[in-house]
Amino acid sequence: MNPMLASRPSLRPLVGVTIGLIAGFALALILGSISPAGFKGMASSLVWVYTSPAPLIFTLTLLGPIACAAVGLTLAYRARFITIGSEGQILLGSIVTLWLIEYSDLNLHPTIAIPTSIVLGGFAGAFLGFVVGLLRVYVNANEILVSLMLNYVILYILNHLASGPWRVGPFAITRSVGEEYRLGPLAIVVTTVSLTLLCWVLLTRSKFGLAIKVYGRAPRVAETYGLNSKTIVLAVAMLSGFTSGVGGVLMMLGFQHNLSPMSVSPGYGYMGVLVSWLSANNPLVALLASWFFSSILVLGRSLQASGLPIGYVLAIQSIIVLSVMIARRLTSR
Repeated sequence: MNPMLASRPSLRPLVGVTIGLIAGFALALILGSISPAGFKGMASSLVWVYTSPAPLIFTLTLLGPIACAAVGLTLAYRARFITIGSEGQILLGSIVTLWLIEYSDLNLHPTIAIPTSIVLGGFAGAFLGFVVGLLRVYVNANEILVSLMLNYVILYILNHLASGPWRVGPFAITRSVGEEYRLGPLAIVVTTVSLTLLCWVLLTRSKFGLAIKVYGRAPRVAETYGLNSKTIVLAVAMLSGFTSGVGGVLMMLGFQHNLSPMSVSPGYGYMGVLVSWLSANNPLVALLASWFFSSILVLGRSLQASGLPIGYVLAIQSIIVLSVMIARRLTSR
């Protein structure tokens, strides 16, 4: 191994991600060259996504739910609380937001409705996280399975609301949030960066952050020195749920605006799981990695618009992500 890389372990994730990106995009270009879009179509889509203002701004809009899920999960995963419930927490945050603005009949002014949505959406996600944490702490339930099942419960609740009591018109779709309640890219970025900094400060500049690290590395040692494992698990479960719930609020007010039945969930929470892992559970790195994932989504839409079949689009996205994961894993060794 390179001596500089060996002496600076903190550089390894960054080096791995960089190598993976280069390899992934190179393989994507090769795959694109044998696709209906051809090498030229693939290359032009890449250039357009990463150099034009419109797609760059849209990546910042999509950044919200992915980054909010990822930065909260960095806390949970540091404490070895391996939840994948961010997907359901994002959906629940969006449901609560739509209810507050369009179905509660409170008619709140945007200056009150938006921050209230952020708080309520966050607490809704925290409640789901608390349920998972409670089952882990007191009945030793596997948090991976419990959180995954809760994702489907929330998805089916959303489908029921969109096709039943909240349905408007002949199609299964809900009301849309009014223009005055919608958030632009700047507001989404400010909210996301603020949450990221709070999680980073909590993790690196507080006693609780130290307790998370100690418990995650050596649970028995932590308990020997008086750290309450139940408190730590429940706290990180609720904190990660809160940030994911806020991500659902940003999704609804940023680009979703309404709900309709889904056969599968959008996947922003699952992307947050990948981002957290790729960033070595560092909130600041997770923020940057979330932007990369949002750009991959925009790239996929651009390729579809250029006539590339959805199968190719999904294959290209998967190759890029897998290349980053493999390279990061190899450099960590």
